[in-house]
Amino acid sequence: MIPSFDAWAIRRLVCGHELNGELQSVSGPFRPLAERMAARPAGSRQATLDGFLSGRPDAEGIIRALADADPSGPAPGHDPDEPADDWPPPRLGSLPRVEPFPIAVLPEPAARLVVEGAGAIGCSPDFIAVPALAVAAGAIGRSASLMLKPGYFASATVYAASIGPPSDGKTPGQKVAAAAIRRIDEALEAEYEAALERWKEEVAEGGQDGKKQKPPPRPRPQRIDIDDITMEAIPVLLQDNPRGLIMVRDELTAFVLGMNQFKGGKGNDRSNALKIWSGDSIKKDRVNHEDNVPVRCAHPALTIVGGLTPDMLGELLDPKGRADGFLDRFLLAYPDAKPVADWTDRGIPEDVSDDWCGLVARLWQRSLNVKDGRAVPHVAHFSPDGKAGWSDHYNAHAAEMNASDFPPSLRGPWGKFREYAGRLSLILALMDHAAGPTADPGAVPNVEGRHVRDAWTLVDYFKSHAKRVHAAIAQGRGIGGGPVVEAIVGWFREGHRSSFSERDLKQARRWIEPADLADALAFLTDRAAIRPRPMHSDRPKGGRPPSPVHDVNPALLDSQNPRIAQNPCPSGGEEIVHPVFCKFART
Repeated sequence: MIPSFDAWAIRRLVCGHELNGELQSVSGPFRPLAERMAARPAGSRQATLDGFLSGRPDAEGIIRALADADPSGPAPGHDPDEPADDWPPPRLGSLPRVEPFPIAVLPEPAARLVVEGAGAIGCSPDFIAVPALAVAAGAIGRSASLMLKPGYFASATVYAASIGPPSDGKTPGQKVAAAAIRRIDEALEAEYEAALERWKEEVAEGGQDGKKQKPPPRPRPQRIDIDDITMEAIPVLLQDNPRGLIMVRDELTAFVLGMNQFKGGKGNDRSNALKIWSGDSIKKDRVNHEDNVPVRCAHPALTIVGGLTPDMLGELLDPKGRADGFLDRFLLAYPDAKPVADWTDRGIPEDVSDDWCGLVARLWQRSLNVKDGRAVPHVAHFSPDGKAGWSDHYNAHAAEMNASDFPPSLRGPWGKFREYAGRLSLILALMDHAAGPTADPGAVPNVEGRHVRDAWTLVDYFKSHAKRVHAAIAQGRGIGGGPVVEAIVGWFREGHRSSFSERDLKQARRWIEPADLADALAFLTDRAAIRPRPMHSDRPKGGRPPSPVHDVNPALLDSQNPRIAQNPCPSGGEEIVHPVFCKFART
């Protein structure tokens, strides 16, 4: 249920009002939503709210509370001069909350696969939905790109990872999504075997007339996916398959740990992985290749998707501790743990699997375009409303990054989200087109406003999971939020301070850098350890501006009652059904 003050604030945002100090008083679970809505134009806030509600089991209750809130009236039960007494338990020992996957952004065949697959496996829908996006991206490959503006294009390349404890359904969920790739691979293998037999017959026939003839070139197998392979060999396969490839790995860390394994850890495999994500050309002269011809891959296209456990997250970081941007390039799904499901006879209906495989097959059937003798992608364009929506969302994202309290530690992934928004817009538009059984696989649809809106909804989803992953990596290093957080908590607990100003804190802990202080205060606010007081806009002009003041959760000052909450784990095995997509679920 949503607190009445939060409902009032969000309703005001939907109605086009602006929030000042009230924004900082929205409770932890709903503050990220309120902040995203406040950063966006009034006309796009409803779409942000819709994306937040999609897939939530408590959506109906939230909608009722919003309808009851009076956006023109005063804030209910809130005195900005007094600290609120409705504190939730502090969550210093937990990871940040994450948003549920917005299944409503997917076309019907994909949405049905997610709903039915999650119900059959008993896993989080994220573990099917995110690999499904990657599978679609891999099937698209280089066949199409989205023109963002003249000279700037968004590809369909995706790096994605599902994160969760062992035996929570990551691998089964990924297999459900990747079944479409396996079907295409089986068809390609059959085509190659037939071509090889014809080649053998031609070679045999050519040698029967007694004349020495040059045999025809041996056929080469066409590929769609790769699995157990080193980074060294990937450019060779990409050169032979210019349309692109997809790598589906059960254990993503095995691929990461295998980088540079034959070079004493001193190779450039990680840098090549970065270049492939960006689509930058690769030229390799140090590969034992036929006739010593260098491997040239002018426009590499490789989608990677896999799973890993939370304990292995640190392996995605640079071994030397450098911020090389490798982790920033991944779309990360780290949902709350689910209870182990009881046995169920529920399976995935055959028509659901067939419809999904048909969608992916139609994405794969689009060949590369030929222009001036070169194989190039087809170009997708924004529709007028798509272009308008793109600029609005992009500018709101830029405003978020430029905000004074934006955590510097998130600048890397947030920068990549700008690029992923274009890629996801393209992927969703092509998936939407391919969802129709009679769709022309070679056609390239426009990217409409709804595709752009849904892509940025996905970006919001991945933002919340990126925050959780970065927090989990920090906790995995044993700092539990970091020494700055520990220093701040120790300071106000030692003095039994129920509130404090940032000026006093800076005086007491002079060694804390401003950026680190901002990150720590955001960390504590998100976990309901502290709560910023609203700043009064009617203060006298002139003089030094007042320092921001934060109230402290009373539970942290009570050594006998440290109400530290952990990440919630749903207690029931309820059906995954939401009004937006309930028509896809079986009864």
